[in-house]
Amino acid sequence: MTTEEIDINLGEDVSGAVSSAVSRLADVASADAVVGPTHEHESRTVIPLASVTATYGLGMGYGKGEGTGEESAQSEGGSAGAGKGSARPVAVIEITDDHLRVHQVVDSTRITLASLALAAWSVFWITRTVRSFRRS
Repeated sequence: MTTEEIDINLGEDVSGAVSSAVSRLADVASADAVVGPTHEHESRTVIPLASVTATYGLGMGYGKGEGTGEESAQSEGGSAGAGKGSARPVAVIEITDDHLRVHQVVDSTRITLASLALAAWSVFWITRTVRSFRRS
């Protein structure tokens, strides 16, 4: 799995930082990221395919500073933005002179985590049901 993270502190130049982050995220979520480079060996060509996601968030806030006199009249504020792009392999296309095949890439980690979550959910509800029968 390939993950590229983008963190930006948006000081005075908010628009410049936003456009920079968006353009970098656009690079992550491009068609070139989905369809990888072809690899050729003898009469066989292999092309990797990926699932690509990109997210971005931005926040800003301003207010009066705490203090007395001139200090309280000064405004304080800040802004920040963050983004993340990730790609994970989902399939491989195999091309030969005779056929074209698509081989799915199985992510065993996701299957294991989903199984553990289902087991925990089942144990929770079975325990809750047994406790409610004991109390009544």
